[in-house]
Order: sequence, then structure tokens, then C-alpha cells
Amino acid sequence: MKLTYYYSDELKDDFANTHIQAKKLPDDYKYVRTDGAWRAARFFVYKVFATPLIMLVSCLLTRVKNKKVLRGCKGGGAFIYGNHTAFLTDAMAPTRIAFPKTADVIVNPDAVSIKCGVGGLVRLLGGVPVPSDLHGLKNFSADVEEAAKHGHWVAIYPEAHIWPYYTGIRPFGAASFKYPAKCGVPVFAYTTTYKKRKFFKKPKKVIYVDGPFYGEGENIKERAESLRRQVYEAMCARATLSDCAYFEYNKVDDARLAAALNNLQSAKKVRGKARRAAVVSEAESELFKVCEELAVFEGNDA
Repeated sequence: MKLTYYYSDELKDDFANTHIQAKKLPDDYKYVRTDGAWRAARFFVYKVFATPLIMLVSCLLTRVKNKKVLRGCKGGGAFIYGNHTAFLTDAMAPTRIAFPKTADVIVNPDAVSIKCGVGGLVRLLGGVPVPSDLHGLKNFSADVEEAAKHGHWVAIYPEAHIWPYYTGIRPFGAASFKYPAKCGVPVFAYTTTYKKRKFFKKPKKVIYVDGPFYGEGENIKERAESLRRQVYEAMCARATLSDCAYFEYNKVDDARLAAALNNLQSAKKVRGKARRAAVVSEAESELFKVCEELAVFEGNDA
């Protein structure tokens, strides 16, 4: 039986389930550090140790096709945009695509909020958290643009939230495309697709790279929208190459109903017969309550 996710909002619903409490970033936070000590530490952690391992594991887990479009663009910086459908492979794909250039990956603040030094390691590996609020946006934008101008390849997942094994492309806006629109560096799309295997239930992952794309227009807003459109169309075209759905995604009209349905499904996977029965019973009661409230609400509307 396939795992089913229920959602009500393609733009906001998230199925990462990390349950990490994100810490608030200060207004003067340095998103891409350039001081000498940090650069030396990152060189050893990212270039010497992590990159060879990432390249090996990534080659074992995924195939990358159409890399020929990258030729001639490795001399400077670039922005690369991907669909967000996996945990490990989405973290590794930017390094593999950008190689031998340095890859910075825009991440949620919770990724750098992990304790015991893991958050710092995420940063050394290229994680760049988005600002906690609008006050940090100026520094964030300046740091990201500066990184691209100095030859880094900046990876962005414009869908923002992880939907595991999702085979479609969710809608996204042009906000994250203003950075390459300002810098004038090339933009690439990379789309993870899912293909059937003969002897395994889990599909194989094949990543397609497309580009380079350049913004067209008289101002930053027009160029950003031009880039968004080109990347979105390339992703949608590649997404049609997926030939299996490992997970199912069903849309419902109410966010509370989606949450209740997802909670019930999670409850059924709890280990221990007695505990599972108790958790399932509680989840079923919550679902019944939500359904009753929605029925009353709809009845009053009628």
C-alpha cells in the first residue's frame, strides 16, 4: 500500500517532519562568511573531505543527465534551481552539479539550528539559511549575490518545502530569481525524476539539467520573472519523464482535515501494538471531530 500525503496548500504545506526548533538569526548575521579562518575550515571540510564522499554517494544514488549544458559556464558563478523531493540527494545534488566549483545551498533556518555542532557543520558544507525575518533580508541578499560574483554556484529550491518522491512541479514565485537577475550570471534548472525499477519497489532517481537561462527585460523584476518562467517550464517538461508514483498526494479543501488525515496515517506506523492502538484511536477521534465541524460549517453555509 502506497504512503499517501494529504495537502491543502501547495505553497505552504511541508512534509519534512524534522521537528527542529529554528533559532532566530540576528539582524547582522553573516550568511556567507568570507573571513580567512572560515575559508580555511570550509576548504578542508567541504573540498578535501566532504566533496569526494558526496560525489561517490551521489553517483550511487542518482544519475545526472544532460550535463553537457554546463560546459563553458564553470569559469564563474551561477544559480541552480531544483525541485524539492528528497532529503539526502537534494543536499548532495548541488555539489555534484557545480563540481569543481563551490556550491552554496539555501536552506531553512532549522538546518543550522541543530545542536551539538551539527548546525555549524551544515554551514561548512554550504548551507546558507534564509533570514528569520525581513530585517535580515538586506544582508542575506548582499551575501548571496557576492558569493555568486566570486564564483560560487548557489542552489535554491524555489518550492521551499520537501514533498518526498513528488513527481509534479509545484508553483513558485519569482522572488528567488531576483539574485541572478541582478548579477547577470547564468541560471540552470535541475529536475529529479522517478523511474520504475525491475526488482525494487523504490524508483530510481534521474536528474536532468537544463539551461543556461538568462533573464530578459528592462528591469530586475522583468528579468526575474523571465528566469522563473524558463526554469518552471523546463522543470515541468522534465517532470513528465517520471513514470511511477512511489507516494501519493491528495488535495483536500481544509488544512485541519489534511493534518488530521496525515496524523492518522502516521499513527498507524507507530511501533508496539498497544501504543499503536491508543495513538490510532486518538487520531481517529481527532479526524471525526474535524469532519463533524466541517459538516456543521458547510451546513450553515448552505
